Amino acid sequence: MKKFIASLLMLMALCVVAWADAVTFEAAVSSSQVPLDEVLQLTLTVTGANDNLDPVSLPVIDGFTAKYLGPSDSSSYVFVNGKSESHTSRSFIYNLFPNKVGKFEIPAISATIAGHTYATQPIVVEVVSSSSNVQQPSGQVSSQNQAPSLESLKDKIFLAAHVDKKEVYLNEKVPLTIKLLVNDVPVRDIQYPQFEKQGFQTDAFDKPQQSSGIFNGSRYDTVEFKTNIYPNRLGEVTLGPVQLSANLLYKTGSNNPFGSNSGFLGTDVFNSFFDSYASRPIVLTSEPVVLHVLPLPQESRPNDFSGAIGQFDFKVAVSPVQVKAGDPITLKMDITGKGNFKNFQIPVFQAAGFKTYSPQIKDLGNEKTAEEVIIPMSVDVKEVPALRFSYFDIQAKDYKTIVQGPFPIQVAASSPEQEFKAVGFSNLNPAGGVNGNSFSWGKVFHKIFQCAGRIFRSVIFWIGSGLVLAAWVSLIVWRRFQERLKNDPAFARRLKAVSQAKRALIPAGELISKGQTKDFYALISKILRDYLANKWHHSSAALNMDEILSRLKAAECHEARIAELKAILEQADLACFAGAIVDPEKMRTHLAETQDLIVYLERFFR
Repeated sequence: MKKFIASLLMLMALCVVAWADAVTFEAAVSSSQVPLDEVLQLTLTVTGANDNLDPVSLPVIDGFTAKYLGPSDSSSYVFVNGKSESHTSRSFIYNLFPNKVGKFEIPAISATIAGHTYATQPIVVEVVSSSSNVQQPSGQVSSQNQAPSLESLKDKIFLAAHVDKKEVYLNEKVPLTIKLLVNDVPVRDIQYPQFEKQGFQTDAFDKPQQSSGIFNGSRYDTVEFKTNIYPNRLGEVTLGPVQLSANLLYKTGSNNPFGSNSGFLGTDVFNSFFDSYASRPIVLTSEPVVLHVLPLPQESRPNDFSGAIGQFDFKVAVSPVQVKAGDPITLKMDITGKGNFKNFQIPVFQAAGFKTYSPQIKDLGNEKTAEEVIIPMSVDVKEVPALRFSYFDIQAKDYKTIVQGPFPIQVAASSPEQEFKAVGFSNLNPAGGVNGNSFSWGKVFHKIFQCAGRIFRSVIFWIGSGLVLAAWVSLIVWRRFQERLKNDPAFARRLKAVSQAKRALIPAGELISKGQTKDFYALISKILRDYLANKWHHSSAALNMDEILSRLKAAECHEARIAELKAILEQADLACFAGAIVDPEKMRTHLAETQDLIVYLERFFR
């Protein structure tokens, strides 16, 4: 029996080994040399695996920026001993965009397939400065798309990070500005900047601002991102380098993938104008910013200092000031100003003779408020003691303390409990009899029933009751609706999306009549992206074309509508970034299509 089990295990192991040997995972590139302004294609191929494989995640490849194009499946047949064996393979294709000249290694790429890990061999690729330096086989012409490199665009598009000062205090609020500067380069799908946050706390980015200005003698379009950082480590702290991802539009040179004679009159008339444009991902990197973080001085530090750094104002209010012992008094504290509101505490009220409750604290960004109930317990209490708030003043480089109070109050003795009276028996005389006016509960109930009967038989009563009930139900529904609007941001954005889009479209016709093509298409693109972002509760700045199309396809939106949306957004990108000229009649057509598209999408999302 033991021999049988051992033999079975060995057989299973051999089967696993044989299966593993049947699976291969290989990497190949379209060329070992590539010009700086062209594209290298990387293909990862898995053969012999029947699983539904996912795309392979690439490691960071020095010298290149990668973009996944999609999968490709194929099958082949091999005849062994007169029998045919089928081999299936799946390839994952990537475009590698060179960023600089030199020799680079595409490292070994790993993939886990059915529980086994496979790795490709490293590949060395040389990036040369121009296509004339690439060795082509005899008679072969390079078919790569002309995609501009970051090296060739270094004076056309770049990223800069800026802080107002380099010497700061620990936990000081430091405004950070990150600028994307673009000089006549078509860019779209701009993402929010990213940087390592070791040694910092950060706020969320404000909404990006767009402007135009002169820099180093040239005019640049600028996208400005603003936030605040709070250094929480002493000494030299490096911020960045900051990185920003986007897609760069470029003209491919030919919109016909099948050759020059594949269509009528030597062209494929079914290819659209937009197919002659492609996009490549770019990652821009700023220079790092080094901050020198100083400690706060210790010698003059107040005992009540809780970490407030900046410039602040502190106000306290007490009401009412005339109460009885045991009655509540409301104590309000309000701190406003400029500085770090994250790391300090509201002053704590503690005083003899008072009963206190936990305050309700609200953090409103550049304001902190606290509202607390305090109760004086005896007439001996004459005042609400003074409250202190200490902070470190950045400008004066010293600590400051604001004192509010004391606040005089008048506390009176509480009233004695009122004597109990039995309602309905005040007419009893001391002798135990009843006053001369006779009283009968039967008569009272009889009159009540008579009045009730007349009321219930009245049509006006039932109409009025119905109206009151309807008003009450409507009020409940309305309040719940308002509460949901207040507490459910996603619901509020979805509900208001269509009205905001229709209002935003109002000035579009005027832009057409003025011939402002770029402004018109910038408005159309923003309206469509904002509408979809509101419907999906998503950031419109982070919603790129690929994600829009994939979301609509996943939601089973009609293909014709998706194509219509894609065409409008692509035309908008070309008008805004590539300077495409569009006649007014075509612009009016796109405006009508946009209006119709929003109406369709509103019905589709219901």
